[in-house]
Amino acid sequence: MSWFSVVPVALVAVGWLWGPGLPVGCLLGLRGIAAFAMAPVISVAVIAAAAVVAGSAGVAWSAPVGLAAVPVAVGLAGLLAFLLRHRGLLSARTDPRQIALAAVAGSLPAFALAAIAVVRAVGTPDGVSQVFDTPFHYNALAHIADSGDASSLTLYALGDPETPGGFYPAAWHDLTSLVVMSTGASIPVAANVVCAVITVVVWPVGCLLLVRQLFGRDVAALAVAGVLSIAFPAFPWDLFGWGVLWPNLLGMALAPAGFAAVLTVTGWVKDDCLGRGRAWLLLAITLVAAGFAHPNVVFSLIVLSLFPAGAAVFARARALRADGRARRGVVECAAFVAVVFGGWLWAATTPVLADVRNWNAWKSFETPAAAVGEVLLNATNLREALWLLSALVIVGTATARRTPAIRWVLAGHLVSGLLYVLAAALNRADTDLLTGYWYSDSHRLAAMLPITGVPLAVAGVLFLSGKLLSGKLLSRARRLPRPAAAVGLTAVLVVATAGLYSTDREARVAVTYPKAREHQLVTDEMREFYPRIAERVPEDSVVLGNPFDGSVYLWALADREVLYSHLLKPKSAEQEYLARHLDEAATDPRVCAALARYRAEYVLIGRDDPAITAVEPYGGIAGVLGARGFELVDRAGSTRLYRITACTSASPVAHRATR
Repeated sequence: MSWFSVVPVALVAVGWLWGPGLPVGCLLGLRGIAAFAMAPVISVAVIAAAAVVAGSAGVAWSAPVGLAAVPVAVGLAGLLAFLLRHRGLLSARTDPRQIALAAVAGSLPAFALAAIAVVRAVGTPDGVSQVFDTPFHYNALAHIADSGDASSLTLYALGDPETPGGFYPAAWHDLTSLVVMSTGASIPVAANVVCAVITVVVWPVGCLLLVRQLFGRDVAALAVAGVLSIAFPAFPWDLFGWGVLWPNLLGMALAPAGFAAVLTVTGWVKDDCLGRGRAWLLLAITLVAAGFAHPNVVFSLIVLSLFPAGAAVFARARALRADGRARRGVVECAAFVAVVFGGWLWAATTPVLADVRNWNAWKSFETPAAAVGEVLLNATNLREALWLLSALVIVGTATARRTPAIRWVLAGHLVSGLLYVLAAALNRADTDLLTGYWYSDSHRLAAMLPITGVPLAVAGVLFLSGKLLSGKLLSRARRLPRPAAAVGLTAVLVVATAGLYSTDREARVAVTYPKAREHQLVTDEMREFYPRIAERVPEDSVVLGNPFDGSVYLWALADREVLYSHLLKPKSAEQEYLARHLDEAATDPRVCAALARYRAEYVLIGRDDPAITAVEPYGGIAGVLGARGFELVDRAGSTRLYRITACTSASPVAHRATR
């Protein structure tokens, strides 16, 4: 399969990401960069909210339902615009044409470089991601297709009533399921294409809006922002491959636009293109979108917002003091501190976040000094140092002394770096009180650094361009237009770093698409075998298998439901008993009763690996190979499909129950 063949799928993904949001944004008075960058934020909020409403109303999730949400959102935006038309809160703000042209022209090379990196890293568009969280994400899409339920309030259970309920951020799954339903693309293709669009387009345009708000109508800044946005491997590249954390990938790609709204609300922008009244509304929409994408993105925005918000409150207090109302200023400052401290105290103690806060899967892996060095050199998680890019970021910090807004960007960058150091080098129970909202995962925390790193790098380019034009670095450069100097410096960076450190960026994505058989959960041979299984297994039958041997991919790749649907699936006592004692079906009535209860009539034995077959609690599945009551139906190498015959007298077909 070629990437050219999935261009229509990519265009549909772009349509879902921009289609709902653009008309809403335009009705709210957004134009140009602001409208284009905010559109995915609005679209994600609309789609995810629509999925929840549809699930609560008992309406099956589908492309027509997703489309039906668009006129509803547009109607609400139109009503709001009508009600506020006299107050000036939603008046349109339009940039000159050269601003938009500079942003587009500067982004085209970024789109091209990013797309090339994705193609090289993923391989073929139907490449299967094969890391820890992938089975859940794939099978969530399969579950949505089968059940029509895409609500964030129910998705976590994947249709299993014996799995404890709870909120799970489903925006990525809602969006990707719409792409599957709209195009007929396979689940791996749709997942890869959606992640590619997020990486190649959504993230750069969000960074453009952030740079636009920080530097105003600066053609030079907008001409280089797009290219610099894809240069940081920690995001979006690392979250494309690590985990995989595709919900985080979507949420963090929306964060720059949300941070731009924060800077507008707090007054730290130059030549604002959003408007403070509208920015409050956009910030609320961003929080909805981020919450449905992944809640730790909300915490990231809170961390980045603390300094600009605090500085705005302090500046207001000084103004009140000069106006003779010092007491009110003190009260407002005290209230701000109380809200921040109270919010942190709640987050640190509430049972709602206990599972996230106390997650202990990750351990420290380096010294604090090494972690600090990685932050300075953009080499997080033991990667190679990015010397030239890091030098630009450091030069950009020198401009903070003269530019107030950059001060608060720098402050956010330093706090993000501190959180990364705590996770990478310490990761203790006490540091979890600060890092636990990101599962104390160094990869998720490192992903925050590019949000502030991009504008700092832009500031570095502008500073060096100014030195060039002043003749202090190169006398002949005085005749160059400022944008040309900035673009020239960025081009030098691209060439000198072999396409903006393309090897590092691609390696971070490629890790989730292993080519070596020994690193694959589901081998190429198994993938070829699964369509044959679909011909043998009835559509309404459930297949048993050890998820660690690749059988878990059957649902996503061949549309045959598996009981143990991901590697960390919470199992009821009966499900765990079945996994441990399946091989005793011929002699144990409890096993047959469980098989009937779960409509399980087949067993799939995947990769032949002793380390996998020994995984608890799936010993009963491994024991099927030598047990009575299991008929071999088909095989491909070590992969075998068995029909369960041990319970014929109490056939599961005759005792099917609705799950």
